Amino acid sequence: MPRKDIQHIQLKTQDSKRKTFEHEDFVAGIAPNLRGPYSTMYVRQPWTIRQYAGFSTAEESNAFYRRNLAAGQKGLSVAFDLATHRGYDSDHERVQGDVGKAGVAIDSVEDMKILF
Repeated sequence: MPRKDIQHIQLKTQDSKRKTFEHEDFVAGIAPNLRGPYSTMYVRQPWTIRQYAGFSTAEESNAFYRRNLAAGQKGLSVAFDLATHRGYDSDHERVQGDVGKAGVAIDSVEDMKILF
């Protein structure tokens, strides 16, 4: 019996002409269709657990990252503030209200060294 969607259009419930595709003999999660960057991912090595974070200064963000890594986090995803994304130093007038918001402010190579 044909079914109808909410717009009262008849929908096929079964395709009478069977189409075959090369990938139909495979199932997700069974080789060669495993997810991840390695051929056996995530069977042998679990995915990386990380938190996208960054705030205030490089020192404060570094301390936060170190606490998370000590607690079992396996990777870092750094959130930079809008001034850093736009390529401005924190003291530039165009980004006066954006410094340290929604991410860490990075103004120099020294800040990056402190961050990591």
